[in-house]
Amino acid sequence: MSRNGSGTYTLPAGNPVVTGTTISSTWANNTLTDIATALTGSLAADGQTTATGALKMGANRITGLANGLASTDAVTLAQLNDPSITGNVDIAGTLHVAGATTLDSSLTMNSTDNLKLPNGTTAQRPATPASGMIRFNTTLKQYEGYTSYAGATISTITYVTTTATLTTATAHGLSTGNTVYITGTTPAAYSGTFVITVTGTTTFTYTMLSTPSGNASVVGSYTYGNWAQIGGGATGAGGDQVFVENGVTVTANYTLSTNKNAMSVGPITINSGISVTVPTGRRWVIL
Repeated sequence: MSRNGSGTYTLPAGNPVVTGTTISSTWANNTLTDIATALTGSLAADGQTTATGALKMGANRITGLANGLASTDAVTLAQLNDPSITGNVDIAGTLHVAGATTLDSSLTMNSTDNLKLPNGTTAQRPATPASGMIRFNTTLKQYEGYTSYAGATISTITYVTTTATLTTATAHGLSTGNTVYITGTTPAAYSGTFVITVTGTTTFTYTMLSTPSGNASVVGSYTYGNWAQIGGGATGAGGDQVFVENGVTVTANYTLSTNKNAMSVGPITINSGISVTVPTGRRWVIL
């Protein structure tokens, strides 16, 4: 008889034999044929056998598995944890991604439903923002996007304990409370993300995490950025579109777009060292 359905093999009738038993062709052929049938139904270690039923693992693991290559191959846990998918993926339910996701191509949404953006207060803005980030600000009740800018050329960076003083070759145009991202310095203690205190048109200070070994021998460079409202236009409560709001402080150099005029409601403050350029034939009206 072959396996009993639970995987147990039992020799056919007449087995086992006892001492003195005459070995006949009938006994030998029946026994060997039964064993051959059982072996044929087993999986060969060299991969010759094709399974004819589901493999019951009994809560055990398959170990030593190679990464899958063909569409019909099994995948390893490593492939699931760090998947690389080259074909189409159809998801009928909800896709939940706990970590950050990077798309190396365009994203098209063929839906009449919606795309929900991240939302949070002003205080909950990302600690290290990057150009292109968008979110809904629940404090200001507006959509906003982040843009970063290259800072002025750095002349020197000096220190007193953990307080660094950075001097620029031209007016930096920054304000106290701005965040700057300094890179490429030597010593490295001068590099990092810092909230600054403006001490002059070409100087500002910030607090380092540790005391450097000396003044900066390589001053590196810095960038800064700001969050700004996306869209704009008239706003109001209850769906009204009555109020057009504008800021009151110019903190970075700005040139009006070609063939465009502009208007603002004042008073408007232009920070020291900052300029607004109005092209010839254009107008900037402050009401």
